[in-house]
Amino acid sequence: MKNSILLISIITIIILLVTGCEKDVATMLSQGTRRDIFRETVEGERIPSGYAELTIVSSLKTHKPGIYRYGNKVRGTPDYVLLINIDGQTTVIKGDLIKEKTEPKGLSDPEAGEGIRYLFKKEILLTAGKHRLFVALQGERVVIKRELTFKDGTTNILRLEPIYGSSNPEGSPGRGSLGSSSFMAGIAGFWVYLNGGDI
Repeated sequence: MKNSILLISIITIIILLVTGCEKDVATMLSQGTRRDIFRETVEGERIPSGYAELTIVSSLKTHKPGIYRYGNKVRGTPDYVLLINIDGQTTVIKGDLIKEKTEPKGLSDPEAGEGIRYLFKKEILLTAGKHRLFVALQGERVVIKRELTFKDGTTNILRLEPIYGSSNPEGSPGRGSLGSSSFMAGIAGFWVYLNGGDI
């Protein structure tokens, strides 16, 4: 029964991804069907037998809230969160917000300028073995999917590095050339690294 519910959830997410319904995907990701895949770690806790530890981290930048008339209304606010779904169990990662003004580091620095820096981090214990991971950003057209395998007793780090959208007047995210990308245009995707390796 649990496997059939998970399969239906995954098929629904894939259909929504193919049809481009990003808001529906984000809603689906935030509605969990399982509660037995992972749990948050307790400080000083040892990894139990049959489990692995996973730390999910990301640092990204957005424009300040309210500077664009249209588009994503949660950028720059505490409501801009990461939605995580692992095998049907969900969690929300809230970011620490910092106002940031960065001078350009070269001709095409996508993070140059004044905005809001988000630092996302969550540590969980999950069952060892193979898992299907979905990650979305609240209000963005960003959903990534990966299949990951964790060995019993291991400590792992999943790092999400932002791919910024192309520069444009209203800040709608879209994949542009590398030189024209800017945090002002939102997030177009993520580079995903597990324990330092690209996946």
